[in-house]
Amino acid sequence: MASTRSHHRIRGVAAVTAGLLSLALTACGLDAVEPGTSTGGRDRVLVGTSGESAGTQLAYNIARAEGYFEAEGIQIEEVQVNGAPLILQALINDQANIGFLSLSTALQAREHGKNIKLGAAVQITNDWTPVISLKYLEKKGIDPTTFQQLPPRERFAKIKGSVWAVNAAGGLYERATVYLVKHYGLDPERDIEIIPLDQVSQVAGVKDGTVNVWLSSPPNNHLLVQSGHAIELLSHEEIVRETPLVANARSAETIINDDWASRNSDVAKRFFKAYQRGADFVVSHSVEEIIASLRKIYPDLSDDRITAIVEANKKNTPKDSRHTPEAIEAQIAFSVATGNIKRSFTVEEAYTDAYLPPVSG
Repeated sequence: MASTRSHHRIRGVAAVTAGLLSLALTACGLDAVEPGTSTGGRDRVLVGTSGESAGTQLAYNIARAEGYFEAEGIQIEEVQVNGAPLILQALINDQANIGFLSLSTALQAREHGKNIKLGAAVQITNDWTPVISLKYLEKKGIDPTTFQQLPPRERFAKIKGSVWAVNAAGGLYERATVYLVKHYGLDPERDIEIIPLDQVSQVAGVKDGTVNVWLSSPPNNHLLVQSGHAIELLSHEEIVRETPLVANARSAETIINDDWASRNSDVAKRFFKAYQRGADFVVSHSVEEIIASLRKIYPDLSDDRITAIVEANKKNTPKDSRHTPEAIEAQIAFSVATGNIKRSFTVEEAYTDAYLPPVSG
């Protein structure tokens, strides 16, 4: 799929995926069940997630591993679909109560009158970086060390015609990719090709050179560099310094259907009480202790991968699950700047902390 086709489909992704979502949820046996139904003495909460949630949802996963949700009388049932647009559709259709996706994507629903809001912060900022395949550089006859010493615009100029992987057409990663490419002087319609791929194919593609560049989050960006399959096209520091909107766009947030949450306020508050206990654990425990906890639900993750996940996310987990108003404003601005929404929103329209526990101390 070329960048021209995928980029132009951004605005319509949520609509065209509705049918696919219905099929996916039917296969899971969830489409005919009322979300929030009490089962076995516990209140059922449907959580929309995509792919391998261990990478960006550390507080949530620690809360699962340590039994914090069960302690609050919450039964978690995950609705796993492929990509943030489908998670958003699940939230809109009351087939998920809470989901992990970017606020920038969730604002599509706000623009169309749906009461979808940011409910808690997953990350303080993005730690993503675009990594470039060493096999691709080798094929082009480019020395990696010399390449990394070039100014960013000159690096981008040398990779015209490159193939970039993204998670889903129209999603946050594609919009951030387009934003970065334009910022550094390339035309995303003509100078690169954007191809939506699943995570396994993205990793394999970087390794064999068929994927030339991938704007990737931890642990994948770190592991690909550490294993000698890629180098950074841009460092995280360069992104923060030169494109702060991208740095603040976030690759995951805890997004809620606020209509469901307001109808089930006690359930939502107990969910986020458990979630906050997960964040407290991440902030107060060592990397080794967090790994031991995470292994309870991800026993098959390799040592390198689980260590990279925990090291990246421990330093990036906000202690009170809240963003500053400035950080939320930056995410809204990114959504407008990338054409994902046509009008801006206030912080109050996009975010609520009504279900988070009071700030301690």
